[in-house]
Amino acid sequence: MTLVIILLITLLVTAFFYLKCNVLSALLTLMLVILSSFITLTFYEVLADLLVSRGYGAQWPQSGCYLLLFVLSFAILRALGDLLLGGVKIDLGDPIKISTTVVCGLVSGVLICGNLLIALGLSPVQHKMLYSRYNPDQAVSQKTLNNVKKGAFLNPDGLVAGLYGIASKGSLSSSKSFATLHANFPDQIHLNRLKAKDGILTITSPETLDLPSGRNKNPVRTREIEDVGTVTVVRMGIMAKDIQNGGAGSQFKFTPSQIRMVCKSTSELSASTKKNKLTAGAGEAIYPIGVMNGGAFTELDLNQSLPSEKMKVTKNKPLWLDMVFEVPQDSQGVLLQFKQNAVIELPAAVASTDEIEDILDGKITLDDQEDSAEN
Repeated sequence: MTLVIILLITLLVTAFFYLKCNVLSALLTLMLVILSSFITLTFYEVLADLLVSRGYGAQWPQSGCYLLLFVLSFAILRALGDLLLGGVKIDLGDPIKISTTVVCGLVSGVLICGNLLIALGLSPVQHKMLYSRYNPDQAVSQKTLNNVKKGAFLNPDGLVAGLYGIASKGSLSSSKSFATLHANFPDQIHLNRLKAKDGILTITSPETLDLPSGRNKNPVRTREIEDVGTVTVVRMGIMAKDIQNGGAGSQFKFTPSQIRMVCKSTSELSASTKKNKLTAGAGEAIYPIGVMNGGAFTELDLNQSLPSEKMKVTKNKPLWLDMVFEVPQDSQGVLLQFKQNAVIELPAAVASTDEIEDILDGKITLDDQEDSAEN
């Protein structure tokens, strides 16, 4: 079905360009499709968060805002473009007109399909007849992500996200790069809705995530696990409240595929002089391989439902988890993300010790440390 839709839309758009556009209007329309895509990817989250924080739109704000922004921005820009052109026509001959309109039509059709597929990926639905990069009924892990992934024909959503990612770390760069905040964006949105059909929510409050705070508390640690090797363990808190009150929702369920760490190379971090170097540039997204519970490691599939029976959830309080990641060599985790719209910056990892773990578990207090230092 996805293949048919992509071909149909692309052919219809190309036919429109061929029949209705001249060289100038074809080039302008293509540029406006690209610009509309960039505007939509820049502002859809801002608009959606306004609705999410007030409890409006249930799970649909991101998908709806994305589609609405793309349609409105393109319509407004196209109307302005028509006014500026004022019926200007440049005749460069039929061969140039045909080749230009057909090429611009094909590219525009693919980009329009890409935006539609992104809007679908942001939606809180999962069905075998709809486009999905991952099969919700097939076990998937960090190691098998690329092996089981099935992209759409011509990869239109990846093309749109890739173009914006290049612009966000280049000519349109800012302190918060899309290529970092939404690294591997199409994969992110499809893994986020992997279990949507089972009622697991796809959005949360932007304030849901938390890290242990206080002196000498190190939420990010490296440690050795037998038969696994060196891993990075992150102590993270997920607030068990309603979304409009800053939590993950009354249906407190999620999957490991909705938790991800964005990594950047240590060389890039050390060389950068930017104030917000953690969120600038480009990043690589990884997903947890398991969880630590009572010092024991449990491997997880990304489509498992959490929390498990062993994880005690207290309403209006955070659920603290030690999620385990295999960070690529010479890289550092800089961001921790939950579901589609919660993100928190990570401090640099430290080597785990018994004292660090005891402090995080509340077995050693600040007073205990000061008494020990005095003795």
